[in-house]
Amino acid sequence: MTGEGADATYDTYEPGAVAESVAESDAQPDAQSDAVGGQGPWRVLIEYANRGDLKPPTVVQIGRTEHAERAVALEAALRACHEFNPPDPTFEQSRQVYRDGPDGFLVVLEGAMSTFHMSVRIVSPLAPAGQ
Repeated sequence: MTGEGADATYDTYEPGAVAESVAESDAQPDAQSDAVGGQGPWRVLIEYANRGDLKPPTVVQIGRTEHAERAVALEAALRACHEFNPPDPTFEQSRQVYRDGPDGFLVVLEGAMSTFHMSVRIVSPLAPAGQ
């Protein structure tokens, strides 16, 4: 977007914003995601920026472990928020986990010199179109 109105539609991240409670409704199924075919099996997906100028710039990792229950998959995703170490920042100073919708989390990683983030969520594969 260009022009004067471009900034009006984009909110930048501000460290220290009030976080939603991660514990609230972690195990509560979401009617909308179930209605779209999200019956499982569930897997944990982690998306993060690759180190420096390496290609691809964004890495998406989908876990091999399948979870039959959504609540169990969400617990695994929450564990990954605290345990997974992406390549940046090299010297992590702090980590904040935020609820990001019914199926995921946003993890903000403060490094010594910069801030990074990763997305951790659960996904359920859909059947290919026409099946």
